[in-house]
Amino acid sequence: MSKGFCSCRAWLKAIATTLFLLSTTVQAAPPELMLSYELTHDMVRMPDTFSVTVYDDGLALVHYPEYMDKAGDYTVELSPSEVQRIRLLLEHPLVQGFNSGQSKAKKKDLDSQSQELFAISDDSWSNFEVHTPGAKKSIRWANLSVDAGRYPEIGVFRKLAEVEAELLQLDQHPTATAVVE
Repeated sequence: MSKGFCSCRAWLKAIATTLFLLSTTVQAAPPELMLSYELTHDMVRMPDTFSVTVYDDGLALVHYPEYMDKAGDYTVELSPSEVQRIRLLLEHPLVQGFNSGQSKAKKKDLDSQSQELFAISDDSWSNFEVHTPGAKKSIRWANLSVDAGRYPEIGVFRKLAEVEAELLQLDQHPTATAVVE
């Protein structure tokens, strides 16, 4: 009887040890990068730019350059619904199908139909690196918010401007916390 008890006890101890070792060695997969964004300006010749990095677990890292009021680095914890909103915008067919040449051609066509004179002396560049399952897409466009307003017929400008607006407002997010070095 005591021999059977020891065997059972040894067996339970082995199982407990195995479960403990598995629980300490199995780590959760690191969060996946969802979006990298950077806003650059032709008239500001500094390497320091506004940038946002968003991970699929809801962590957003935000950097405000020294020339902005809230200069510094911040972390933001996005809710699952906020992450889903950004993900849906990034996975939208207009964003996924973005083609710079086609967008330029559409703009040129619309401009040729208009009598309006319009010029921008210094460009602001929206730079997106969109990560979706199995794909990475880089998008670079000058004066995105201006084009979204001037060319409502070009839907991709509206979608990208929505993403950009979400990112530019992260400093107002209730979980925005300054990173102190």
